[in-house]
Amino acid sequence: MNSVVKNIWVKVRDFAEKYPAIVAAVIIYCYYLFSSVELFKHKEKESLIDYFFQYDSLFFMWIAAAALLQVIKVRKSQKAEQERRYEIERALDRQQIHEKLLNDITMLLQDNVNNPLAVISVTTREIRRKFENDAEILKWLDRIESSIQRIHNTIRDLQSYESNKILHETSSALKENLSNK
Repeated sequence: MNSVVKNIWVKVRDFAEKYPAIVAAVIIYCYYLFSSVELFKHKEKESLIDYFFQYDSLFFMWIAAAALLQVIKVRKSQKAEQERRYEIERALDRQQIHEKLLNDITMLLQDNVNNPLAVISVTTREIRRKFENDAEILKWLDRIESSIQRIHNTIRDLQSYESNKILHETSSALKENLSNK
């Protein structure tokens, strides 16, 4: 029984939010109907003041209906603003997660790739110093150093690409949310 009443209430509330002017008009005209029935129920002659006192609250009901429409309008705009903020927060949270992941990958690459590359680079310099007269060894050392530089550039490009990708995803999500506003 409780769920039936709840379902009916949800449908009535949704209808009132969707068509507030109709709800206000129905309430006002129901009041007008009951006031008219009450007024004409008396058979004696009514004066102008009696009519005024019978319908004086009708004006206040119109004012209340206008206020209700404004309240509903404000609530809808607040709800839309809250949803927009939520979407922006989600986009920023995703950006923070991607940034943390990128930092973790960067640290992993630095520890597991850059440190051994640095050791190889220092070792090739020492070998170059000891065998600076041997052209064949210098040729091999040049190849090793160029490979080290290529690996280092690839890691730097990967980090740059991921950073730009995160910024692009976030900026597009924020533009979407702003355009939906």
